[in-house]
This record gives sequence, C-alpha cells and structure tokens, in this order.
Amino acid sequence: MNMKFLLVFFWSLFLCLNAHAGNKNFSGFILFGSPNTNNLEPISQKYKGKTPKINLDNGSDLTIIIYSHGTTRPQKKENCTKSYNQIPKSLKILTKAENTYFYYLCSTAIDGGTTGSYIYKRKKEINKILDQLIEKGVNPQNIFLTGFSAGGWTSLMMMDEVEKKFNSAIVFAPAFAGRRSETNKYPHWRKVERPRQVKKMTEVKAVKALIFAYEDDAFNRPEELNFLKEKYPDTVDLVGYKCGKGHNTAHNDCKLSKTKKIIENYFQNSK
Repeated sequence: MNMKFLLVFFWSLFLCLNAHAGNKNFSGFILFGSPNTNNLEPISQKYKGKTPKINLDNGSDLTIIIYSHGTTRPQKKENCTKSYNQIPKSLKILTKAENTYFYYLCSTAIDGGTTGSYIYKRKKEINKILDQLIEKGVNPQNIFLTGFSAGGWTSLMMMDEVEKKFNSAIVFAPAFAGRRSETNKYPHWRKVERPRQVKKMTEVKAVKALIFAYEDDAFNRPEELNFLKEKYPDTVDLVGYKCGKGHNTAHNDCKLSKTKKIIENYFQNSK
C-alpha cells in the first residue's frame, strides 16, 4: 500500500468523521409541556439532509411557529444541540396561546461554491416545511417564522412568501455576512453579497416582521437594519436596545420581561 493512498484514505476518513461529529442535528416539534393532542412528531430522529416528513392530525386548529437557529460557520453543518442554538426564552411566551407549537428546523445547509448560498438553501428547507404544514391543513395565517442571526436573516429573506405561506416573522439579531470589523478582510460578504440580499428584501411586496436588534451587536446594529423600517414603515417593527451581550443578547436578555410583552402583543395583533 503506497504512501499516497494512505494519505488520501486518512484524509477522507477525517473529513467523514468531522462531518458526522458536527451533524448532531434534529428537527421536529417542541411541546414545552403542552399536551400533544394532535400527534405532533417531536424531535426524536436524526436530520440527515432530507426534510423530515411532518406528521400531525387536524392542522386546521393549530398555530405553528417555525424556529431557525444561527450559523457558526457557513462552511460547516451546525450542531443544533448547542445552548446558543436553543429557542430564546422570550419566544417561549407564545406557547401560552392555545394550540400553539414550535417546530425547530435544524438546517443542514452549508455554503458551497458561491458565497452566501447557504441562505438560499435554508430558504428551500423552510419552504418544504411550510408546504407540508399547509398540506396538513394549517392555515398560513397561523404560521409564523422566527429565528436568530442567520436564521433570522433567512426568515426575512422569506418575505416573498409572506401572507401566501405564513403570517409574519419575529427575528433576533438578523445577520449572515460577518462582523462589520471584518469588512475589509472578507469584502465579498459585506460589500457584495449583503447588498445583493438587501436588494432582494426590499423588492418584495411586503415585509411583515418584528425585529430585535442590539446596539452593541458586532454584526448588525439597529441602524444597519433600518432600511427595512424605512421601506415598510407600517409592517416592520424595529426594536433596538443594549444589554452588553452583543450579538447573543436574545439568549441573555436584560429586558426579558419587556421583550416577552412586545412579542406577545405582536403575536396577538398579527392573528
């Protein structure tokens, strides 16, 4: 066995093991103690790239909140079991509403070839979930998109389907193009791809969203997201503040009680 073959073999083995280690990904409904009267499929199975088939009974009386996590590295599948990929405490207030459940979408999308392509792949994943929910009888006006960081950004990029497939979005620190301080280091992300996606966001008929942005966020502060409020003043609520936790404020919210109230009011007024 020659040395070249051994090198190729062990390198391939390393890539395989590394990919598997980062693929602790699960998708499904999270009940948060609510009774499972509609036979919702909870998180219980590995999500290996194919969107899990949604099983539920009588979707017509359900409200479904799809949550999309952030992305640590676009070139690597996200580990959805990490604490920073959990649903923020402030969002869980919505499960107080009758027949309201979360669907956690653990994305397997990665950037490949084209910078920023993983956002469009994540859109396809969300669309597949939306189509299944609607097929099961869930009213699009009873479906909400939520997300953090890249998951929040993807939810905003989904606005070409708002009202047709879902009601609106609630997002925290939406971002995908890296830190502002790295603009010159990775110019294509913030100088080319981000403006391209911003343009797509502002070309849609409507953006219906509650956006939480943080003044000490290294990615997007409120002023970097104000373009949505300016373009869609009647349907975009932009809430900005500072907790000293930067991008991860949603998971360490110093204004948790107030945030819960804002979310609850937005949710009730949107239905």
